Amino acid sequence: MKEFSGKIAVITGGGTGMGRELARQLVAQGCNVAMCSLSADAMAETMRLCELERPPQGLRVTTHVADVSIEDQLKRFRDELTEQQQTHKIHLLFNNAGISGGGSLFTNTREQWERTFNICWSGVYLGVRTFLPMLMKANEGHIVNTSSINGFWAAIGTTAPHTGYSSAKFAVKGFTEALINDLRLNAPHIKCSVVMPGMVGTSIVSNSRRVQTGSDRLSNDEIARLRKLGV
Repeated sequence: MKEFSGKIAVITGGGTGMGRELARQLVAQGCNVAMCSLSADAMAETMRLCELERPPQGLRVTTHVADVSIEDQLKRFRDELTEQQQTHKIHLLFNNAGISGGGSLFTNTREQWERTFNICWSGVYLGVRTFLPMLMKANEGHIVNTSSINGFWAAIGTTAPHTGYSSAKFAVKGFTEALINDLRLNAPHIKCSVVMPGMVGTSIVSNSRRVQTGSDRLSNDEIARLRKLGV
């Protein structure tokens, strides 16, 4: 897919980071965008930046509050999108939402571990399940799933465990590779890619703390660990 003008894109995690930049660049190329995030305020800032791109008149950019790890919330996002974007089809699905944390089965709680895994992995799986019927109705479509360099190497160093996040990102990579063939056999007009970013200058650390604990303040141990990693 080389032309984005007039297309409709869904972006999860559109409030900050890579999701925000995706929204901004797609709008600049005339693409309608529906984004979700846990933060309405963050999406409002993304919307403001999109408007600076002077989008064509009639272009639709909509925001939706949803937790991607909860299927009913994704279905509500889909239904709101259908009404507000006035469409029953989409062309692009970016399963981008993710958080860090839950690194250890020993020092982190089960709730922290599963929160990370469920957003980073289940959010991708449920995103595909929820929006695949709308992709099927388009004449062409593309799914982009965000994994991580930690989907290649399950570590951030020898002094820090990274099991929750890495397990999720390995799952995203394997799922996408299998999905490519599934689509080729059953929906050849839909393509699929997996993105494996390394260190990207986003607010994932503070956002993850906010999701996990309700506060974006780091502990002294977390600060020391991040400094060792060069973050």
